[in-house]
Order: sequence, then structure tokens, then C-alpha cells
Amino acid sequence: MLHSAARLVAVRSRTLGVALGLVAASLAPRAPLHAQGTGTIAGTVVNDKNGSPIGDAQIAVEGRNVGTTSDNAGRFRLAGLTGTGQVQITVRRIGFQPRTVGATIGDANVRIALSERAMELTSVVVTGTAGVAEKRAIGNAVSTVNAAEIVATQPVNSFQELLNGRASGVSIVASSGQVGTGSRIRVRGASSLSLANDPLIYVDGVRVDNTQASGPSNQGFGSASISRWNDFNPDDIESIEVIKGPAAATLYGTEASNGVIQIITKKGAAGRPVWNLTARGGSSWVPNWLNRFDDNYGTVPRAGSATALDTVSISTRQLNDSLNARFGNDVFTSGQLQDIQMSVSGGTSAVRYYVGGGYEENQGAERVNRLRRTNLRVNLQANPTPSIDLQSSLGYTTGRTYLPFESGGGGATWATFFSSPSFLYGGAGVSVRNPGNPQMGFRSGPPNAYYEAYDVFQDADRFTCSLQYTNRPAKGLNHRLIVGLERLAENNEDRTPRNDILAATYAAFAGSGLPTAGAISASTRDVTLTSYDYVANAEFQPSSALKSVTSVGGQIYLRQTRFRSISGSTFPAVGLTSISSAAIRNVGADELTQNNTVGAFIQQQFVWNDRLFVTAAVRTDDNSAFGTNFDAVTYPKLSASWVVSEEPSLPIPAFMNQLRLRAAYGASGLQPGAFDAIRTYTAAGGFLTPSSAGNADLGPERSTELELGFDAGLWNDRVGMEVTYFGGSTRDAILSRQAPPSNGFPGFQLFNAGQVDRQGLEWVVRGTPLRRDNLSLDLTLSGSTTAYNIASLGGSTQFVSLSSNIGHRVGYAPGAWWDRRIVSADYDATTRRATNVLCDNGAGGTVACAQAPRVFLGNSVPMQEGSFSAGLTMFKHLRVNAFVDWRGGYKKLDGNYRVRCGAFVLCRELYYPDEVTDRAQLAAVQAGTAFTHHLIHDASFARFRELSATYTLPGNFARRVGATRASITVAGRNLGLWTNFPGIEPEASFNGGTRGGAFGQWEQNVLPQLRQFVTTVNFNF
Repeated sequence: MLHSAARLVAVRSRTLGVALGLVAASLAPRAPLHAQGTGTIAGTVVNDKNGSPIGDAQIAVEGRNVGTTSDNAGRFRLAGLTGTGQVQITVRRIGFQPRTVGATIGDANVRIALSERAMELTSVVVTGTAGVAEKRAIGNAVSTVNAAEIVATQPVNSFQELLNGRASGVSIVASSGQVGTGSRIRVRGASSLSLANDPLIYVDGVRVDNTQASGPSNQGFGSASISRWNDFNPDDIESIEVIKGPAAATLYGTEASNGVIQIITKKGAAGRPVWNLTARGGSSWVPNWLNRFDDNYGTVPRAGSATALDTVSISTRQLNDSLNARFGNDVFTSGQLQDIQMSVSGGTSAVRYYVGGGYEENQGAERVNRLRRTNLRVNLQANPTPSIDLQSSLGYTTGRTYLPFESGGGGATWATFFSSPSFLYGGAGVSVRNPGNPQMGFRSGPPNAYYEAYDVFQDADRFTCSLQYTNRPAKGLNHRLIVGLERLAENNEDRTPRNDILAATYAAFAGSGLPTAGAISASTRDVTLTSYDYVANAEFQPSSALKSVTSVGGQIYLRQTRFRSISGSTFPAVGLTSISSAAIRNVGADELTQNNTVGAFIQQQFVWNDRLFVTAAVRTDDNSAFGTNFDAVTYPKLSASWVVSEEPSLPIPAFMNQLRLRAAYGASGLQPGAFDAIRTYTAAGGFLTPSSAGNADLGPERSTELELGFDAGLWNDRVGMEVTYFGGSTRDAILSRQAPPSNGFPGFQLFNAGQVDRQGLEWVVRGTPLRRDNLSLDLTLSGSTTAYNIASLGGSTQFVSLSSNIGHRVGYAPGAWWDRRIVSADYDATTRRATNVLCDNGAGGTVACAQAPRVFLGNSVPMQEGSFSAGLTMFKHLRVNAFVDWRGGYKKLDGNYRVRCGAFVLCRELYYPDEVTDRAQLAAVQAGTAFTHHLIHDASFARFRELSATYTLPGNFARRVGATRASITVAGRNLGLWTNFPGIEPEASFNGGTRGGAFGQWEQNVLPQLRQFVTTVNFNF
């Protein structure tokens, strides 16, 4: 299998290389001819942290009118130099400290290493602005992730891994360790009570599908574990920009209150073609899985007795030995990663290009868990005239992801975590031992039976493209139009092929045989997103000190989703997998949903001496999901940014070379679902029956927020700080109430009434405490805290229940844990049962548990997150990076303990209750699944997420293989964990469905996060 995969990768790599070569040959300009002689200086500009090339650096010779810029490979050439001897060269690049070095005329191998600024106010930001703006001109916080640098040296396999821990205020709530699964992304937590709390995602200015729970329901209770965010290839990403709340997202209007994340892909730079080849290979596995899971207990018939029972236990190691003896494989395995990426970029000042593509195969810790994906990206930039810029961006990805069942859906984790000694001998209640039971102690059956019985996968094809036109018809006037299109096609299949032998062997898989004789369900989700984004800017300078910038713009977003599902069962023969061959066929659903938004804004900015920026804006939106009685909604914005350090009349301490104060206030919204405001009917049996009452007055949730912060550069920009306070509220939060019986519609009706307040603090501190020619150290510490409070649930309502243990209560955070709590109990040594059980009465006393109220048990949404990273560069060629992230301030439900103890009676406590000193805990365990307070624990954790070592080979070695630069990286991921959570994995939960999503993290037989080691080789040509 591995050799076949390697051959497939090699074939695809050669094909990809030929394709990229043809594209580059057609796009690349002929290299200009330079005059020969000694009057030149050539070399490269690199990052002193890792030796990576720096493009677009400005290189100038002091005292002479000679200059140039570096290309994407960091290469530059200064021509036309007269005389001999040494000259001084100054190099400048946004984000780096300028540097002046001496060079000898005629030298062709000058290497200039630049140091990054810990604080850079002149960097360009495109997210949340009316066009392109410098960071110094923006009054709100914008987090920027240098994706290209991270991917080059860290073990990053997906977009969500790239973002995790690298933007303060952004939490990545992981669901599973299975390859191809995703996580939930939250920006400043969750402030909506009923709607999705997902941020918007843009790619090169175009809105794209942001679904975070997609695919077949391989997890139970309606949960799907694939995220569309991971469709985007990290190797094609230059940077990521994050704006985090209504104060920054006003210009995005409705839907933007949960924040906006924009992916900026790589572009070409003028110069000869630069080829890049990256190959990765590695392995991943479940750490310490043989000893990590609890032993399970049960009773089995005593040998030689017809009535006596023995209490025995079974361990994962015993299960694995049995599986190896029969099938020759382990419960969990080491999965292999193979990934190859190629790109070429270059061009002239008139036309520039970037073309990249790659192929990935990734296998998980379960043998049926694997991912195959191919990606392609083509970005073009052209300047047909000095006043016109054209830019196109095209991305395509296609692949298949195979997923095992987990999280209440069955699978190897279900069979292993909830194994029982009774399944060694024929199941619970058998009167004699039968050591030949094929279950071998596993619940339902061994993992191999699951792998043979089910085939669950998703095919996904995603095409995203945009065209940007920018025109500067006159001095001080420019306008820009972006037209975007995304097409997404998903095919999700859950196959249970007919297998008479398997059905006869294992009762749990009887559906594979007669009379059901197998079943297949399939669904498709096709999404089309079309967007139009226009903005015009007019600059006017009434005086040398004052500048006015007036911006107007508008957006149109059109979204169409088509969902269809079919199923079939009872197949006449083994091997048939087409629904058309099934004896029973059903059409499950055929739904078409359209949601459209039209918005316009006007913005006015005044600039004083290029250091004080005051901006005001107003935006109006209308959305097709608004009720017919609801008019368009308006969102205001006001912000200010003041670069205090540039004020000549305001002295600042000598160690503080940069200081900016900023403030922003703004509003944005979140629209209801496409059909929430509409009365709907259901067609059945040729008749229409009322389905949903709708609400003609239903409007969007409105969020407002105030941001206050400062940015500081200290000690010659060797230390940088960004601190932001935010506070605001969500009003008109959408809630659910019983529909009035008089209108003839059953069920519930949505309405606007609630209010959620939140506030928090975010910070980033970067520093370079050590910087020498052959040794440098840089550190980054970031984090955030957020507090929530439900101010109103509408009228006199104080509590809204979402499930048996999740609810909204006034005065508490949304979606908190609420349930009865046992506080005391006695113990009867004769019956070995807890007695006189009393519960918390909610007022400091006790009450009989049958009359006990639900009490607060903790928050289910993380309140704190942060990360720490360190990078050490030694001898200019070796770079070591370490990264730790953490999350806290919330609790999670240990569903594994619930199922083991409450549902399947597998816990030691139930067989040896005399050992339990906490009588309240024993009472809860002996009550089965009636209580959950003893399952809800602090899930705070810190994880040693990444460690890598990158060695950049000496230039003479790279040139021997025809490369301009070569490096090798050895990296590990998920290397350590610190937590007090008593369950298996703090980063494991249902990704959606009734036990996941916005609130209530619940873990139940979820595969833990995998440990991974990857070796990467990279060549630039």
C-alpha cells in the first residue's frame, strides 16, 4: 500500500511539474540582458530568523542614483556601478528593520539578513477597510498571521492548525484526532443565543463558504466532523488577517458580528521565475494508547459453576493482544503522511504570476481513515496602464476523505473504550463461559468488523475565483471592483454493503445480511456564492497638514444551496453498491435555499499630519431572511488612531520609539436563517400541512462594540506590544417561543428579544532579547480573556433550556452547564448502596433530589486562550521553533465516563463501592445516567503543540543540486499535554449535532489528538 501510494505521488508530482512548467513558460518574460563587466553587485536578502528569502525589499547604494528591488527568491542585482572598491548598500522592507552593509563592486554573492520589527505600523491591511490602508490609520485591532513563514518551518497540515493560537481572541475548538476532520473556530467566544457563532471567511477579498460541520454523520447525534475551512492549502497562503468584532466589522454589515478572517494568497513578484519544491513525509499515532484508556469491569460465569460469577476486568492491552492473535493487526496504527507541493512565480513590472499545486495523502491512526487531496492555484497581476491594476485569483481543490465512526456512532473507539469482560464469553447474562466469542471483549465487535461493515466518505470539489479591477482615473481618485464566484460540490456517502458472513458472525452487524441485506445513503450539498464588491475613494488635501478621504461602496452577496439525499436497502447480491440495485429506494430530501444580501456604506476619514486618523462610517443592509415587516438595518462606525510617538510636542520616554493609541466603536449584525421569518408548509401524501409559523417582524441580531487599545515599539523595536480592551453587547438576540395556537401552526416561533453583554482583554507581546551575528532569540506571548453575561431573555423569562444540562440564564454566560447536583449521601455497607441522597437547593441548602432545581455547574465556552512561541537561530543556518498554546475558563462533559458507568455498568466503582470515599460521587454513579454534575470538569489545558528544527544548507551545497536555497526540517506536533481534565482528551468533542456546535462540549468515544513527526525538504530554484 505504501509503495503504491509513493508511486502515485511520484506520478502526480511529475505531472504537476510538467503542468506548472508549461504555465510558467507561457507566462514568464524573457530575462533582460545586462551589461557585462565588474560594475555590478548581486546577492540575496533573507530573514535572519530562518534564512528564508525576502522579496520586494528596496536596495539602494548610498551616494549614488542606483537601486533595485529583490524578487521572490530574495535575489537582487545592482548594475551600472562605476569605479572599484567598497560601497554602502541600504536595504529596506516593510516589517523589517532597515540595514546598511558594505559590499565590494563586482561581488556576486552578497547576503543581507534583515531583522523583523517587533512592531510595524506601516504594514498594509486590506480586511475591514475601504480599500488598502496602513495599520497606523486603522482604529481597531487587526491580527496578522505570517502564514508563509510558519508553514515553511512548522508541522502545519491544515488551515485551522495554521491559525491555532496565533491570533489573540481566536479559539480553535478541536473535535477529533481523525485525519480530515475539523474544528470549531470562535472569535471572541460566542455571543448569539440561537444562531451560528461562526466567523466569516474571505479569500483575496471574496466571501466563501464557512461551514464548520460538514460531511457524512460519522459522529452520533447528527454530528459531522469535516470543516470546509481546511480546503485551503496552507502552502498557498501568504498571510491571514483577523478582525474580531462589530467595532472592526461594520463595513461587512450583516453576518459579520462574529468576526471576519481573510486569507491572502501568494502573489508573484517581478523577476525571473522562482521555482519552489516542498516534499513532506511523516507519521502520526495516538500517544500511549495501550495504557491511556480505563480498564472496564464486569461479571463472567465462574469456571466449573452454573451460578457463581466472578468480577474481572479487561484492558486495552488484552484487547489488542486478542486482535493481533486473530487478525494480525493492532487496534490503532501509525498513519503515514505524504505531501508534495510545487510552485513557480515571477514576471515583469507589467505582468506577474504565481502558480502552485500539490498532492497530499494522509492516513490516520485507524486504517480506514485517510485523506487524498489535490490542489491548484493560479494568481495573476497585471498593470496594462499606469492607472489600471488587474488581479485574478483562482483556486481549486478536490479530494476524498474516508472517516470511521466515532462519538456515539460506533467504530473502533466505541468497541475499545466500552469493551466488557462479558463479551469474551458471549455477552452479559450467559450462564457458561464461551471463550470462542468472536467479539473478543470488544463492544459490538472488533475494529476490523467495523472496517469491513461500513464505508463512509466525502468527495469534495471546490472552485474559488475572483477578478479585481482597480483604476486611478485622476489624482486623488481611485475605485475598485471585485467580482467573486465560488462553487462547492459535496457528495457524502454512508455505505453498509451486503455481507452475509459478517451479519451471521456479529449480532450488531445483522443489518448487513438478510432481511435488511445492506443499506446505502447518499447526500449532496452544492453551494454557489457570487459576490460583487465596489468601493471608490476620493482624496482631498485642503492644507499641507490635513487630508480628507471620502469612500463610498456597496456589496451584493448571493448564496444558493441545494441539498439532496437518497437511500436504498435490501441488495439482492453481495458486491452491489449502487442505490439503483436496491429493492427499497427512498428520496430523503430535495431542498433549495437562497440567501441574498445587499449593502452600501459611506465613510469619511480625516488625516492630520499623517499621524492622527479619525474615521466615521455608516452602512445599510437588507437581507432576504428579514421579515416582510422589517426594513433595512443600519450600522454605524467611528474610530480614531493617533501615532503619539510622532508628535514633536509630546515627549515620550527614550526607550519607547513607537506608540499608537486607538479607539473604535461600531455595529454589525447576524441575520436569521433563510426560512425563519417565513411561514412554511410540508407536502405529504398530496396535501400541505402547516410546518413553521414564521415571524414577519423578525430581524437580525445587532451587535455593538467599543475597542480601546495601544501599540508600542520599545528599545529600538526589539519589543512590541499590542493591547486591546473590548466591550459591547448583542441586542435583539433571536430566541424561541411556543407559536400561538390561534395561528394554526405547531411548534415554536423565533423572535427578537434577548441581550448578551461581553467584555474582554487581548494582548500580544513580541521581543528579541538576544540578537547577535550567530545567535538570536525571539519570543512571542499572546492571549485573551472574555467575560459574558446574559442581560435579558425577553420579558420576564429568566431561563431557556437548550438540553437536559445546557441552558441560558439571565446573569450568566450563554450556553452554560445547568443540572441537579448531589451534595451529600450516606452509605449502607450491607446493600452497598448510597442512601439519604440530597441535592443542592440553589440557595445554599439541600433538598430531596426529586425536587431539586438545576444549578450552575460552569461555562461551556472557553473564557481564556493564549500561546507562547520561541525561536532560536544559531550560526545563520539552524533555526529551532517551539510553540505552546492553552485554553481555559470552561468545563466539558466526560461522556466516556457517563457511558462506561451509567449506561454499560463498566466502572470499578460499581463493583467495589467500598473503595469510594466520596459518597455523593458514588450516589451519582449508582444513579445511572440521571445526573451529569459529576461528569462536568474543568477542561483547561496547555499543549506543547509544535517543535521544529530547520537547517538551511550552505549555498554551495544547494548550488550543487541546481538550487538557490535548500533546507530540511524535522518537526513534531502534539508533543506534550498539561491538564487536570480527568477524561481521555480535553481537545475531543462532538463537532456539531445536538451534543456539539455553539455550546456544550461533550466528549464520547472520540479519537484523541494524534502525535506527529514530519520531515520536510524544500528547494528553491
